[in-house]
Amino acid sequence: IWTDVDGVLSADPRRVPNVRVLPEVSYVEAMELAYFGAKVIHPKTMGPVMQCVPQVPIYIKNTFNPDFVGSRIYVSGTGHANRERCVAGFSSVDRIGIVDVEGSGLVGVPGVAKRLFGAINSLGVSVILIAQASSEHSITMALPMEAIEIVREALEETFARELRLGYISSIRVVGPCSIIAAVGDGMSQTTGVAGRFFSALGDASINVLAVAQGSSERNISAVVLADDATRALRAVHAAFHLSHTYVRVGVVGGNTEVGLALLR
Repeated sequence: IWTDVDGVLSADPRRVPNVRVLPEVSYVEAMELAYFGAKVIHPKTMGPVMQCVPQVPIYIKNTFNPDFVGSRIYVSGTGHANRERCVAGFSSVDRIGIVDVEGSGLVGVPGVAKRLFGAINSLGVSVILIAQASSEHSITMALPMEAIEIVREALEETFARELRLGYISSIRVVGPCSIIAAVGDGMSQTTGVAGRFFSALGDASINVLAVAQGSSERNISAVVLADDATRALRAVHAAFHLSHTYVRVGVVGGNTEVGLALLR
């Protein structure tokens, strides 16, 4: 596939400086990155080649830099073999809003999720992310920002009785938000990945509104406020050594013998 970039990138170059080209990624990694905003390839593009026997690799090359090696998308990328590079890259989805349904009436009651998602389905709105704690006290969903208000109105109508009786305490919306996703085959069964991901966000003073991860462990998604999205991407990208970390050092007393020795 000839395009206008050198290959599949580790993050959006418009938001993260010093991104790197991924020489190899798996089909699954490429599909995850593409779904979460990487525009270099559409997820459905990979369907036909994945179904071929044997499977066919996809090469991403730059029309304006044809001599560059580009990226190879195949059954399994090799980048996750390096412990520091277990995460292939980061991507994001912008213009997201979250709807949080909370109340004691959700706990242990069969059919609540069916009614909730049935109401959203009747509007033709796609749910991008779902998060629910094991206490069942709340359900949080990420949706396109433009659908947030109509979804809230539909849920208030669907659960009007529960709201009136206090079984559901609130149906709250927050937005605009962004989803930050870490993607990589090497994340599976690798300890410390989630810790490093959330530590990077915490060190950057970024509040996480919702979290989701599938059992395949190839994707960790966190919802943050839209104003924090660029800072969040830069923080996690640097934390996994996908870009350089810059350190500014000030030296006081540089004209002393010790200071001059240090500078040399």
